[in-house]
Amino acid sequence: MNIAIITDSFPPMIDGVSRCALGYATALHDGGYGEIIVVTPKVPGLKYDYPFKVYGFPSVSVHYSHYRAGHPFIPYLARKLKKMNIDVIHAHSPFTSMLLARQLRRILDIPIVFTQHTKWHYDIAQAVSSRTLRREIERYAYMNIKAADEVWAVSRGAGEYLVSRGYKGDYVVMPNGSDVTAVSSDSSLELGLREKLKLPDDVPVLLYCGRMMWYKGISLKLKALELLRKRGIKFRMIFVGDGEDLDEIKASAKEYGLSDCVLFTGRISDRSELMAYYGIADLFLFLSTYDTQGLVVQEAAAASCPALVLSESAPAESITDGVTGFVTDSNLSSVADKIEQILSDRASLKSIGNNALENVYIPWDSAIVNAAHRYSAVAKNYRERRKESVRVKIRRTVRYRLIKVTRGGKKLRLKVIGR
Repeated sequence: MNIAIITDSFPPMIDGVSRCALGYATALHDGGYGEIIVVTPKVPGLKYDYPFKVYGFPSVSVHYSHYRAGHPFIPYLARKLKKMNIDVIHAHSPFTSMLLARQLRRILDIPIVFTQHTKWHYDIAQAVSSRTLRREIERYAYMNIKAADEVWAVSRGAGEYLVSRGYKGDYVVMPNGSDVTAVSSDSSLELGLREKLKLPDDVPVLLYCGRMMWYKGISLKLKALELLRKRGIKFRMIFVGDGEDLDEIKASAKEYGLSDCVLFTGRISDRSELMAYYGIADLFLFLSTYDTQGLVVQEAAAASCPALVLSESAPAESITDGVTGFVTDSNLSSVADKIEQILSDRASLKSIGNNALENVYIPWDSAIVNAAHRYSAVAKNYRERRKESVRVKIRRTVRYRLIKVTRGGKKLRLKVIGR
């Protein structure tokens, strides 16, 4: 199968969608599934260095974020993809990506798979103040999603989100894989990190990795930590990541009296260093209902670090409380009580972390097998629908059929049947 992956977000952009698009492309290429090309807004001056093709199309910066908006009208791209004999287009955004995918489908006559990743109405609300305009943007997005030949959701929660926002079609749950490799928890890098951060051996380490945005449940984390601090519970909390709300979050941590037990590292791009943070953590705090899968939960599991998630969140789908991780209700007292309970038995965290490694962590080479099978099914179903569509069109076009001409006296009589 030759696949064109179209995404509005791709490295050097760091977010869940960019990492998933990269994960798909890398796993398909490394697994020998076919020729792969990634189509994405180009970052000026950037040269792509991947074992698969990357086509960067013209784009402009978006003033309210670090994202770039692409120009979807690219006639010469179709010729490029036609030469590659692309079988399926896989779009990872309902905006520019799907608009471009729909154009290419008309020209190349191949199907589109769309993957629902995030609850993007939060981002629309941040960027657009007008309610009317926000509704129109969402309407446009769902019109694009509906046009896909098959819709994938990275979790059941992601699919339910689509339905809650007005989507009425079917979807297939297709979890993403993780791009990290399972690692040991006693590497020299981790020991050096503990020394650098001056972490006492007898104090548990809590960790969060991701965008520093309030809607990631960070306010609930800080309030729960403040409550634990008042109860006399010792801990160190490490926040890894960057985002628009970072300064406000730092100010709140200080206001809650957490300055001496909360650390902010900023963005960490080096994957080895990032995995070292997971390795030194006793518990990964992921109290977000925004995320539809939570790849960071898989990353933590790869380092045998169990996660605490909210019961109503999509990441809870893959976790059995007390077995492969921990699940709690979203109210403040429940979160604080759960963390206190977990930290009171640090000995059990190791076995639960090992269970997370076995059951929560999904490497991309495993995840891509199901995706490849679905690509084949989508392409086959599309060809069958196209054949049936052609047959129906022919029947509608040839509306009359001459069956007999007879001579009766001086006149010819035509007999026709069917419409």
